[in-house]
Amino acid sequence: MPRYFFDLKGCHHERDDEGVICADLQSAVREAKKLLPVIALDEVPADGEHHAVTVLVSDEDGHVVYSGVLSFVGNWLIR
Repeated sequence: MPRYFFDLKGCHHERDDEGVICADLQSAVREAKKLLPVIALDEVPADGEHHAVTVLVSDEDGHVVYSGVLSFVGNWLIR
């Protein structure tokens, strides 16, 4: 089975050097989608109202095969 790598970008960048063995690309995409909200819990800065967390999925050859983004936008309705 192929190995996929999940690099994270947000407040900081984190490169995945180990990867995860997945049955296929669709399985890797599901893993990326599950990973985004978990990472966002720790990544949303307390002092900002706009933030995005990105996961880049790469195959064993280093080609990026999927990109997922979870965005946070807060708007104050009172001041």
